[in-house]
Amino acid sequence: MKGAAERTGRSIAFVREVLAAPQKTEFRYRDLRFFLPYLRPVWKLGAVSLAITMVLVGLRALVPLSGKIFLDYLVPGAGAAPPTTPFTLSLPTLLLAMLVLGAAVGVLGLLQTYLLVRFREEYTFGLQADLFDHVLRFPLPYFKAGQTGYLMSRISGDVGVMQYLFSQFLPQIISNVFYVAFSLVILYALSARLTLLLIVFTPLFLLANLVFLSRIRAVTYQEREREAHVSRDLQEVLAGIETVKAHAAEEREVGRVVATLRGVIRMRVRNAMLASFSGQALLGTQFLLLLAVVWVGGQEVIAGAMTVGGFVAYIAYIVTFSAAARTFFSLPVVLQPVVTSAERLRELFGTETEAAGLAPATVAGRIAFQDVSFSYPDGTEVLRDVSFTVGPGEVVALVGRTGAGKTTLINLVLRFYSPTAGTVTLDGRDLADLDPRWVREQVSVVSQDLFLFHTSVEENIRYGRPEAGRDEVVAAAEKAQVHEEVLGFPHGYETVVGERGMQLSTGQRQRIAVARAFLRDSTILILDEPTSALDARTEERLQASLADLAEGRTVVMITHRTALLALADRVYAIEDGRLVERAAAGEVG
Repeated sequence: MKGAAERTGRSIAFVREVLAAPQKTEFRYRDLRFFLPYLRPVWKLGAVSLAITMVLVGLRALVPLSGKIFLDYLVPGAGAAPPTTPFTLSLPTLLLAMLVLGAAVGVLGLLQTYLLVRFREEYTFGLQADLFDHVLRFPLPYFKAGQTGYLMSRISGDVGVMQYLFSQFLPQIISNVFYVAFSLVILYALSARLTLLLIVFTPLFLLANLVFLSRIRAVTYQEREREAHVSRDLQEVLAGIETVKAHAAEEREVGRVVATLRGVIRMRVRNAMLASFSGQALLGTQFLLLLAVVWVGGQEVIAGAMTVGGFVAYIAYIVTFSAAARTFFSLPVVLQPVVTSAERLRELFGTETEAAGLAPATVAGRIAFQDVSFSYPDGTEVLRDVSFTVGPGEVVALVGRTGAGKTTLINLVLRFYSPTAGTVTLDGRDLADLDPRWVREQVSVVSQDLFLFHTSVEENIRYGRPEAGRDEVVAAAEKAQVHEEVLGFPHGYETVVGERGMQLSTGQRQRIAVARAFLRDSTILILDEPTSALDARTEERLQASLADLAEGRTVVMITHRTALLALADRVYAIEDGRLVERAAAGEVG
């Protein structure tokens, strides 16, 4: 008894949870208009598809009339006068007409499918391409604060829901709307009294959905968010698989992902139950309508006011009409996932991107910091009253302990961040007034945070200058002291380096990054520990190449290698956020 009582209590609690009041949201259906501009390039495909849909639905709406024709005009003793036609009405004629009708429906259905697929793919292509372009223009702090897996889930998952809207949902809704309209005309012609009864029941279909709309949307939003969290956790674990295995943490990571996934499953169950409650309410309304039609229509047949064929045809239409009407009136409920994804996409499109600015025709490369201070959003101060200047042909080296702010200073040059106080100028112009993309086009970066794309060695070297030819790529690789090793790879310069370049050693990845900088040939050069992963012999060979690369350029270099410090005209140490000049490389510890 106790166990049964507990199970009953849990069931009641679950039902209460499913039907719990939704969280308040601000989304409005008219916000869906934001996505209408993406229809402009494909509106002709949509218009032709819509016209074919109207014809197709009209032909399908004629099918149930075949039952009336057979029972009222072809069955012996039916007694109904056959309609006037240019051909003799017979069973073979009826079957031939149905065959022609079926063939027309089939051909038009194939054409409609082709047009709908083209319409769907072109629409979602434009939306996803525009969204991806928009996301890539977010400021770097946005990506630092978020996680890749979460963002990927939102870009692909929510656009996928919008794709469903145009590939399945809208075509089905439009077909059902036309079918309901055509059916109403035929139903009214068969029996005006029964059709008025049908209209009386219509508000019940709407009422059956009202209680579920906001609840389904709120639960769907939570479901989408938790799915994004699962994608985030999976991406993080897989990206750090070496660390996971090194610490024998497989079970712990599985437990973390499973816990997040359990929340997704709970939201999915709740969402499915809400949809089921809504669906059962509509089915109940449909069943009551069918009973009412049978009761009233049966009396008319008995009284002789309606033929048997007309009654059978009416019942057949009611079954298909109710199914179409149920789908149509389910629109507000079924639309909730689409509304949720549209809201989430609007959030991404509404995120502020990097502001455009000036793009001067020429650049000399003179960088000046004037009383620059910088603090992160959490209030942590990294740089304080930093001032220095570096111009063409000069090399400035930065040293200091890990976390002192060296990389932050470089990020200010690249306009990844803006100073909290003071100004950073390029050729006398405040970086805040310059276009960030233009600024970065003037800079070649060799970072200690090595990243190679999952493509060939050649493509990775020419990443900063994709129009470069093979000879230029080889020349850059030779200067970076990596050419001979590339020739030893299975496919030479066509060798795929693997995800993040993991098929190569750290030293090889670092020299490919240096070759990338050689090839780009920018006015400003930033070197962030460019030889940290190299042995002494390779570093010695590369040092001469780096000296050639630095010649005539504005160079900011982070390094602790004494050999590289010899290249610097000035050496600065960052201590407690301030810049302190060191007179000579030998003084640097």
